[in-house]
Amino acid sequence: MRTKLDPDDEFFIPEIDFSKVEFVPNPRIRAPGDKTEICLDGAIEYQVRLIPSTKVIGRFVSTLDAWPAVIAAIEGGRSPRTLSLDAIGAAGQRWHMAAGPFLERFARLNNGEPHPYADRVRPVRRRVAEGAA
Repeated sequence: MRTKLDPDDEFFIPEIDFSKVEFVPNPRIRAPGDKTEICLDGAIEYQVRLIPSTKVIGRFVSTLDAWPAVIAAIEGGRSPRTLSLDAIGAAGQRWHMAAGPFLERFARLNNGEPHPYADRVRPVRRRVAEGAA
């Protein structure tokens, strides 16, 4: 039985020196604390309203201004299930964007806060096939 592969063999796998590999960060990954603005095409403003009364809590030019209002309303004692975020178009159209507990998590993540369930994530142990190392 052969243990080493010859360079002339069709199954030869050359050894790679990973010490010379450069790490290039992914430009799409946000750094902790970065805020994110969500924009809908045709939307000129955004509003946070109550469900089911449709009372408007606030109108904002961008979602960057809406995130703190959503978080403040929830921390002030309002239930996340009673909040909704809508986009408003130039002709008065309204598009529903998010509501309820999803809106709360959406606002907190896009406002630069850490993921609320980050402590629940367990590292995954990778199993290596025997003899592959």
